[in-house]
Amino acid sequence: MSKENTLALFQNFPVAQAALSLWVFKRRTVGGFSARAVNTTPGLTAQLRQIVSSSVARLEEVEEYELLAQVNEVSCLHLQEDETVFSDLQALVDLPPEEDLIKNIRQIDNSIGYLVRLRADGQVIYCVKKVSDAWKASKAKSFFNVVVTGANQLDLVDDRALTIAKNFDFFVGGGGVLIANKGAFESLLSFKLTYQNSFSALQQNVQFSSLFVDVAPLVVHVGTNAMHLRRMAVIEQRGHYADAAYMNRLRVVNAQKNWGIEFDPQGRIIANDASLKTIMQVLLNHRLYSELSLGTFDVPSAAQVA
Repeated sequence: MSKENTLALFQNFPVAQAALSLWVFKRRTVGGFSARAVNTTPGLTAQLRQIVSSSVARLEEVEEYELLAQVNEVSCLHLQEDETVFSDLQALVDLPPEEDLIKNIRQIDNSIGYLVRLRADGQVIYCVKKVSDAWKASKAKSFFNVVVTGANQLDLVDDRALTIAKNFDFFVGGGGVLIANKGAFESLLSFKLTYQNSFSALQQNVQFSSLFVDVAPLVVHVGTNAMHLRRMAVIEQRGHYADAAYMNRLRVVNAQKNWGIEFDPQGRIIANDASLKTIMQVLLNHRLYSELSLGTFDVPSAAQVA
């Protein structure tokens, strides 16, 4: 399904008439997810419907998902559901809710997210939110809950208070995913781990590692930084490093423009702290020249137009 059709599916979905269930989920230590259903009062059910409707209503623009793409207040990113591991979670929340209901607060502790499932007219959509630290048992021990009483005083509340946000991070339906919060989406579906594995594999790629006198400074610079890992995944995906003509032009232009990247006599990159940012930008092909302003710029992402 195209990005436009996926957005239209959510915008036209009859939220008010749909059967609704709420699920909380955790990541299992052995891989995959576990999920439990939560009974909701009529008041909370109505509020969840409103949050779904308002969260979708604000989405006016949709672009295809790219590793370095970002969203703004009215935009979202799109990708196909089969490009994610959401099916692992979907298989759990498509079960009858009454078969796996939450029985006590301990079963909610340490959840990583919650999901609203809506079914109407043979269609199902899923609205997913990453939870705050208040859902973690260890964090709950460091604070207590209070309310304002009728006497305008603060009083203690015995029960744990969990937070329901007034928006969702991403939506799944019709074989597509709409992402309103890229960081939360990538965190819940373990994309950072995917990037880490990708970078580890790239380091073992002789064609890549042989570009450098020593690739270790780059490895240290990237570390576990999520944005750097995404950049390295894009570098691997685009493969400019494997294009001999591209790398030859890089050496020539670097010298002409004095970009500061050093090469040894064999043409290998000498990575150091002063040049690592530039090295990543040029391997991404994100250092671009404007024919309008006649200036050269580092850009966060680049879509080819000609």
